[in-house]
Amino acid sequence: MKCDDARAAYLAEDVGRKESEHLESCVECRAEMPSLTETRRFMDDPAFWEEPPADLEDRIVGLIAGPGNVVDLPERPRRWQMAVVGAAAAAAVLVGVFVAQRPASPDWEVALPGTAEAPLAAGVVSGWNEPGGTRMALDIEGLPAAPEGFVYEFWLSAGDLHISAGTFKQTQGVELWVGVTRGEFPRLWITLEPIDEDESPSGVNVMDTA
Repeated sequence: MKCDDARAAYLAEDVGRKESEHLESCVECRAEMPSLTETRRFMDDPAFWEEPPADLEDRIVGLIAGPGNVVDLPERPRRWQMAVVGAAAAAAVLVGVFVAQRPASPDWEVALPGTAEAPLAAGVVSGWNEPGGTRMALDIEGLPAAPEGFVYEFWLSAGDLHISAGTFKQTQGVELWVGVTRGEFPRLWITLEPIDEDESPSGVNVMDTA
């Protein structure tokens, strides 16, 4: 399955078994999940589909021109003029919707301490329950960037069953998405992984809730 098809199905909230398997296994798609989830939330808002007020164009042009300035548009603006005004209106609506809809607080937070491999590391995992999965943000201190040839990998586990939520090198501003819920996979942990073809945990465990 192609990435575009799986992502389109996710945005349309029509994810079947094939799409779900692709989204969980594809590194590129996992990296895009926070953005796709935000876009889907935005598209679900009825305000996105409302017709703009008739005077919206004049109001936007007036704001761009500034107080005391007058911008004369012909009665029938050229197509490029309409495109510019339309783009400005769309950008304003997008910013307003995203700010209004961004969750004020996570659905859950979990302390993520360092292990003997990284005794100075400490962090918190914040999670948001999404349709079809979980969005997470990591706040980590005391863990250096992954060395050359390695990445950190975030795991959710239930016993011997391990689900990867993605990889990262820098430990600041990490956001991840996974197609399962934490209730099903209570253990959260991070390993240091060599960049190779082995998809199983390396055993170098640097942070762990267990």
